[in-house]
Amino acid sequence: MSSPRYIELHARSAFSFLRGASIPEEYATIAASHGSAAMALTDVDGFYGSPRFHMSAKKAGIQAHVGAEITAKEGERYTLLVETRQGYQNLSRLITRMKLRAGTKNPKPGHEAAATFEDFAEFSEGLICLTGGDEGPLALALKNGNGAETLERLTRLFGKENVYVELERHLDRDEEVRNQAAFELARSLKLPLVATNGVCHATREQREVLDVFTCLHHKKTLTDAGRLLARNSERHLKSPAEMVKLFSDIPESHRQHRDDFVAPRLHAGRPRL
Repeated sequence: MSSPRYIELHARSAFSFLRGASIPEEYATIAASHGSAAMALTDVDGFYGSPRFHMSAKKAGIQAHVGAEITAKEGERYTLLVETRQGYQNLSRLITRMKLRAGTKNPKPGHEAAATFEDFAEFSEGLICLTGGDEGPLALALKNGNGAETLERLTRLFGKENVYVELERHLDRDEEVRNQAAFELARSLKLPLVATNGVCHATREQREVLDVFTCLHHKKTLTDAGRLLARNSERHLKSPAEMVKLFSDIPESHRQHRDDFVAPRLHAGRPRL
C-alpha cells in the first residue's frame, strides 16, 4: 500500500525569531524519513530559513516549497505560498515594502513591519493564500462575526482558486469550534479545504525549546508565561499517516494528490535571495 500523500504546507523554523524552535535541516530530514514528497517552510515575515531548507531538502530527496507568514496591520498573519516565479517576486517585494515602512531593524513596539490591504492587492499575483491557524485572518474574523466577509475579501485579493480554508487540530476545544465554523463557511462559499499542523518544532521534545523562546519574546519567565506558552506538544512535524488519521473525518482536507491542489503547482525552484 502506498503511503498517504499529505504535504505539510505551514511550518516555521527557528529563523522566525523566537516563534519557531527547529532549524530547517531538521524539518527536511524528518519529512524525508516520513516518506513525504515535499514540504513548505513559511517563516514569519521573511524567507530567512528558505535557502538552507532548499539545500537540505534537495539532499534529502524532497521538494522544498517557498512561502512566508506575512503580518498585517491588525496583527493577523497571512500564510502565503509561492505558485509561480512572478509570485516569488511579488512576495519578495511585499516583504521589502513592509520592512522599509517599519524603517528600522528593531522597531519600537507598535511600529513593527506590517502589510496593508493595498500591499496585498498590489502583490497578490502568483500567490496562494491559506487562511491560517489561530493567528490567521479567518480566526480573527470568526471572533468578530465576519468570517464570510473576510473569505470573500481574500478571494477578491488572491482569486477564488487561490484561497484555501486551513484547518489545524491540536487537541484544543476552542480550535475545534473554529474548525467547524471554517468548514461550514468553506462549504457555503465553495472554497477548498487544506489540513496543516501549523508546525513550530520538528519533534515533540522541542516544544520545551519553543516555550523558552516564547518567554524570551514576551520577556516573561516560564513561571509567569501562563497561556502564552503552547498548550501541548502537538505542533511538531507529524507524518502523513498521522495527519491523514487526524483528519479522517474530513478527507477532502488532505487529498493533496488532486490535480487541482496547491502543492503540485508550487514553485519549487531555489529562491534568489
